[in-house]
Amino acid sequence: MHKLYKILLLGLAAGILNAIPLVFLSTVWQPVTATVLHWLGLSIVIAYARMPLESWATGMLIAALTSLPLSILLYPDSIPGVLQSLGIALVLGGLLGFTSERLVQNQP
Repeated sequence: MHKLYKILLLGLAAGILNAIPLVFLSTVWQPVTATVLHWLGLSIVIAYARMPLESWATGMLIAALTSLPLSILLYPDSIPGVLQSLGIALVLGGLLGFTSERLVQNQP
């Protein structure tokens, strides 16, 4: 399978995992779609980013920096909602960085 397809599948999985709480909290489809598209694009950025950090730390850093504006837009009046969204982004970003290095970049 082509590397880009693997990266997009990892991003889709992360987007679905992040969108599950949004489905239960709101019935509006725009935040759910924005979250899934965010993780699809973010998976490509994390997979090809080269920083002087471990792959999981790079994923966590990039995910936290890009998820902060989205979290503020999704939860404008709720600080715990923003912190929860950032926590999920840190975990998923670390997992995405780790798995993209192991499953995608190290393959022939």
